[in-house]
Amino acid sequence: MSAKRRSPVIEQAGAIVVRRGRTGPRILLVTARRNPDNWIFPKGHIEDGERPRDTALREAREEAGVDGTAVARAGTIAFEFGRSRYRVHYFVVTTDERGKEREGRRLRWHGYRQALRKLTYDETRAVLRQGWPTIRKVLSPPRRPKA
Repeated sequence: MSAKRRSPVIEQAGAIVVRRGRTGPRILLVTARRNPDNWIFPKGHIEDGERPRDTALREAREEAGVDGTAVARAGTIAFEFGRSRYRVHYFVVTTDERGKEREGRRLRWHGYRQALRKLTYDETRAVLRQGWPTIRKVLSPPRRPKA
């Protein structure tokens, strides 16, 4: 009896891109390339010699046309698709840019609750919830010194 071989884990990284909005933090979502009805965070394969944080920044640029700064880890999710296993490391990425639609993807900025409703997968909703305290802290207005 032979043991079933599991495929190796494909390592990816993604960006929860955020910016300041008039009513609070805004969160960037893009449509998936395979299924444009699915709303996700920009993500992709970690290239040889590339750090996950750098992959997250590259994917934000390639998939949403935004340059930003990775300020914190947001969490990691794992899933299987077909015969492949994936692990995605997410980072909170701040930007002042609005982005532009690229690679045939649509993009939209949302408030926190709206982003939770729009995200297609429970796992990405969970990683957004996990990163939310950091997002609020990073994007809170600067404190003014007391007079």
